[in-house]
Amino acid sequence: MAGAEQINAFLVDVFDRVNKIEERSLTAGLGNAISITEIHIIEKIGDLAPVRMSEVARSIGVTLATLTVACGKLVAKGLVRRERDKADRRAVNISLTDKGRAAYEYHKAFHARMVASVLDALTAEQAAVLGRSLERLQDFLLAEESVGAQPAPQQDGAHGSAGEEQAGLA
Repeated sequence: MAGAEQINAFLVDVFDRVNKIEERSLTAGLGNAISITEIHIIEKIGDLAPVRMSEVARSIGVTLATLTVACGKLVAKGLVRRERDKADRRAVNISLTDKGRAAYEYHKAFHARMVASVLDALTAEQAAVLGRSLERLQDFLLAEESVGAQPAPQQDGAHGSAGEEQAGLA
């Protein structure tokens, strides 16, 4: 059984690699630099389209102003289109362009390959254990997200956290 430090290192490494590979493969596959944030906005729009900007902002946990700026960049890249809602002219709907749809499909295919590469090597029992473990991790992350940023605990009368020392803030 792996120790806590090994599991932590593994989780950090996996998260970092998934982000880097997604970004690199999207850029190579589409010939357009797309950030991780942008692809996850595209993913949400693709899942819900056509959808009001306010609904996307709420579903990804950002303000409407933040999403408006991000969508402006996606519009400029030719990935998203914005249109006034015909029934309520105050509302703005967003959807994917053909190029945005290609990015969405490319991203979905990457995730399908990633999940299949893990599940294909597991028995049904192992897959169930992995699923329960990931649910626990998700529950922890959701709880942390709802609490917000907590200050790092002080150790032995230290004046700053290790992160602050590394950043030159202590």
